[in-house]
Amino acid sequence: MIITAEMWDKMQHIMARYNDHMIHVYAKFDAELDTEYLKKAFELAVEKIPVLKSRFIWGLTEPKWEVIPDFSIRDIFSYLEIHTDPACYAEEKLLSVIDETKGAQIRIWQIRHEGADTLAILINHMCMDGADTKVFLYYVAGIYNDLVKGGDGIMPFKNGSRSAMQIYKSLSPEDYEKAMKLISYSKKQKNRIAFPYARSARRDRYPRINKYILDAGTFNKLKSECKVKGVSLNDVILACFFRAAYRIIDIKPGESLGIPNMVDLRRYMANGESEGICNLTSMVVSNLGEDIGKDIHETVAKTKQSMDELKRNFPGLHGLPLLKKVLDIIPYPLAWFLIGTFFKNPLIGISNIGILDEKKFAFDGAAMTEAYMTGSVKYPPYMQLALSTFRNTITHTIAVYGTDADHEMFRKFFDYYQEELRAFIG
Repeated sequence: MIITAEMWDKMQHIMARYNDHMIHVYAKFDAELDTEYLKKAFELAVEKIPVLKSRFIWGLTEPKWEVIPDFSIRDIFSYLEIHTDPACYAEEKLLSVIDETKGAQIRIWQIRHEGADTLAILINHMCMDGADTKVFLYYVAGIYNDLVKGGDGIMPFKNGSRSAMQIYKSLSPEDYEKAMKLISYSKKQKNRIAFPYARSARRDRYPRINKYILDAGTFNKLKSECKVKGVSLNDVILACFFRAAYRIIDIKPGESLGIPNMVDLRRYMANGESEGICNLTSMVVSNLGEDIGKDIHETVAKTKQSMDELKRNFPGLHGLPLLKKVLDIIPYPLAWFLIGTFFKNPLIGISNIGILDEKKFAFDGAAMTEAYMTGSVKYPPYMQLALSTFRNTITHTIAVYGTDADHEMFRKFFDYYQEELRAFIG
């Protein structure tokens, strides 16, 4: 069986120059999960999403996905009992990388320690983005719960188009015409500004998921303050990002930092849901100019103004018609070279993956106590702040390959970020 490689599949493949193009999921439980039911749940879920049990084939011809004929759940599912810290062990597994050309595009580790389980799930970002990863996780949990109750685990699931063009279907003829004329990005990054990674040999760098967890109490205060001041949570998060970054990066006079924000393009679809499991993510770039404000309150106001302006003009759709044309017309090996060589991938970014719904991402017989998702692990000089929310706590992650000094730099970044958050709350 052959599956078409879609536009964002190709772009994630090209972006392997900048990051490991993996999605990482961590889930900790207070009890044991039934291993056979869990394994069956993943097996049935992957059967519904053939791209996950496929190899990526590319060379001189147009790339494609080829379903592995002898695929087995044993190829992707591992059960381990350990006597060390399960969180460290899980993150060690999550920092591995799937070779998309050699096997299936997902790995699952069930890690048992002192009567409680932790799940580590690794998925190739070429197959899906954060939004559909959550849909997939909820589906697995639903199958597992059905099996525990004596069901057969056979549940309906979306199996429609993976094409990026589905986002245009719900636009009016007038808006469609406008959107297809958005050839270039609305705001380009003039200055190539990056975090000051240490100059070092590759052997001195290692991957780490640097984390900061905003507790539920502080999160509730933050939401209340946002409501009082008429700003969004994302406005405040982005403003804190700006201010923390400016305390670490030496930004020269006349320069300004633009921070790309990831946009879920499902916002343009009638039901806010993709037709099939896929990638539908783009970005807008917020730039506050040389003066970001004297304090967090001024920066939040400037950030809100910037984001409101970006949201008014088809956010995320700029540049897509040209990108599609390039990938449709130019042979993929040449497009891979040209885009990888000349496309200026943003050095700094932010992605709010959103809420992991504890009611949907729930497994009978074991309560989930902690969960987070993060995107690709970046190679220097790139970085991205990713956020995911579970049970009213926000896990902030910066997953990068770096030296001890680099990881210490991002620890300081989180210290500064937290100071700005608390200053906003007052």
